[in-house]
Amino acid sequence: MPEGLTGSLAQLPLVDLLKMLAAGGQTGRLELSSGLDLGDIYLHRGQLVHAEAAGEWGEPAFARLVTWPNGQFRFIPGEEAPERTITRTLEQLLAEAARVASEREAIRRVVPSMDVVPRLARKAPGPTVTIDAADWEVIALLDGARTAAGLAAALGVDDFEAMRRLYRLKLAGLVDLEKPQQLAPAARALAGPQFFQALHTAVAAAVGPLAEIIIDDCLDAMGHTRQDFPRDGIARLAEAISAEITDPEKRVKFQQTMLAMLRGQAA
Repeated sequence: MPEGLTGSLAQLPLVDLLKMLAAGGQTGRLELSSGLDLGDIYLHRGQLVHAEAAGEWGEPAFARLVTWPNGQFRFIPGEEAPERTITRTLEQLLAEAARVASEREAIRRVVPSMDVVPRLARKAPGPTVTIDAADWEVIALLDGARTAAGLAAALGVDDFEAMRRLYRLKLAGLVDLEKPQQLAPAARALAGPQFFQALHTAVAAAVGPLAEIIIDDCLDAMGHTRQDFPRDGIARLAEAISAEITDPEKRVKFQQTMLAMLRGQAA
């Protein structure tokens, strides 16, 4: 395997890439990036042994990474995993990932977004109702105003787990899901000149004097200018610029810089 093999996940999907590396009995680290998201998958003699992404390890991290529809990859041969967190075969992992993807699709048909407001059904679905403890926790929090997102926060679970519980309760006829009342759209906060000064510095460190051109081209493709660019579009802009940085190490450094900037704005 050539040193520093790089490419695009849009052209070579992660599943096909992993099958190729496994078939070749490769050992090394597969470095992945998608926008500001970063992840790693380690192989040893063609077997997946470790994965990490977004603070998760092992199979949960792999399940997250395999859903990325696009991004960049770089394979570093010979780099050993820091630990072994995956024992199942690639075929088993992909089968599980397909099952989870199918489950997610079924759930999203019933619970389309985290903005829905779950309410206790007015009529019981039958003379006897049996629920487990996890679902009772959901019912106890229903107040007719809290959204699914608020419910997830109150329960201390991620969005998908909250949607899964609401899905079960909806199918059991115990809850109804209502759309939230439409509110007047709030004015979108702008990124501002200070952000673009910092952005130019970060892009210039990665691509040199082409920074201004790349930034303006990406803004134009998104239908914005520096004067009207919204703050909530920064992550998408960073992803677009990241795709233009050909040097893998500089791309990762840029992504890390942008992630720190986003965290600073959220603080």
